Amino acid sequence: MNTKPESQSLAAWVEETREGIDSGRFPVRAFNDQAVYDLEQERLFSKTWCFLAHESEIPHPGDYVTRYIGNNNLIVARDEHGEIHANLNMCRHRGNVMCKAEMGNASHFRCSYHGWTYKNSGELVGVPYMKEGYEGRLKRKDWGLVRVRVDSYEGLVFGCLDPEAPPLDEYLGGFQFYLDLYLKHGLGGVEVHGPPDHWIADTDWKICTENFAGDGYHTPVAHQWGFHLGYFPSSGSTHSQGWAVSIRGKGHGIGLGHGPNFPPFGGFPDDLVAEMKQSLSPEQVEVFSRTRTAVGSVFPNLSFLMQPFSLEPGEIGVRFVTMRLYHPVGPGRMEMYSWCLVPKNASQEYKKEAYRAYTLAFGQAGTFEQDDFENWTKVTQAAGMTMVRGVDFPYIMGMDSAPDPEFPGPGHAVVPYVNDTNFRNLWSRWADYLAGEA
Repeated sequence: MNTKPESQSLAAWVEETREGIDSGRFPVRAFNDQAVYDLEQERLFSKTWCFLAHESEIPHPGDYVTRYIGNNNLIVARDEHGEIHANLNMCRHRGNVMCKAEMGNASHFRCSYHGWTYKNSGELVGVPYMKEGYEGRLKRKDWGLVRVRVDSYEGLVFGCLDPEAPPLDEYLGGFQFYLDLYLKHGLGGVEVHGPPDHWIADTDWKICTENFAGDGYHTPVAHQWGFHLGYFPSSGSTHSQGWAVSIRGKGHGIGLGHGPNFPPFGGFPDDLVAEMKQSLSPEQVEVFSRTRTAVGSVFPNLSFLMQPFSLEPGEIGVRFVTMRLYHPVGPGRMEMYSWCLVPKNASQEYKKEAYRAYTLAFGQAGTFEQDDFENWTKVTQAAGMTMVRGVDFPYIMGMDSAPDPEFPGPGHAVVPYVNDTNFRNLWSRWADYLAGEA
């Protein structure tokens, strides 16, 4: 066991962690530690672009949801002109929570404490006893809700607390190519199918981000029942086939699993495939048509998975897409949001079947979801033990993998799909933020 002194400063630990990643080592402590959690709040979630909502969750003027960036609760609302705003869910007068419902429709928000009232865009418009109490000293324009930067890509609304951070397009850094695999299902794009599944888990958020950055290694073991019973169109002997792609220096990564006999665009109806070929570039069609499973993460805590799932053993089944957000609420503890995305232009029958497949596999009580959380919770518990504070995990799979020169997409693409390359990229970016160098 590699032991390190308890008195080692956090800054020194971060620097040692950065050096270890290059040689394929990452500390267990990172997955359940109060000091690490606090540093993530201060240096990571205050700097990164974080997912807030899908535009289809708030389609009408006045629609809103409440979401988080780090420990900051935000109101994400569409104003009367259709523009989307994100503001801190806190009254500027004495700090009360402005909006106590997680979703709804409102043109204004009125504080339940002293009655200050704001438009859904955040401007202060109502102050009780304005004339009598403030004697003309209070300027309403100076006391609106605290604004948060927002930007969007293909319906995904992101927010950023740092006014100096680079724009979202630069932050994504080419990962848009792969996001389109989940978001351009036809000429109408995608929409959420109902509100998200939502629950608290004793699991560190980073374990989930890593898993969805392309961990095909666990599938034949953790989910082997799906192979054996024929619900999953792959096998243990062929499951490693495909690409692992990462955006170097950004932290984003995706695994693109193949199947030797899997038909192009298998699991999608023909009319939807025809639309997808119009909405995607030729390079995307080349990659996507061969992809059986696409599992990817946008740094730091947003993930997607698309795969076919069959209710009839041996059949290809139907494609479904799940989008999930891992909101950290403490060391080794998180709040999970999980949506099902469906093509807007698909038939109601297809949407219903895709949602059914999602629910059975990756809904809150889904079979695959239960497999994963059983393992992730145990990993988190282990990471909190005192004896593991000097212990590292190995991330040495694919250390010598060379980029695939024939791959048509952006980023660093290696084969096989079962590879640690994406994870080293993820942890390097994470450590950059904790070191204050991102």
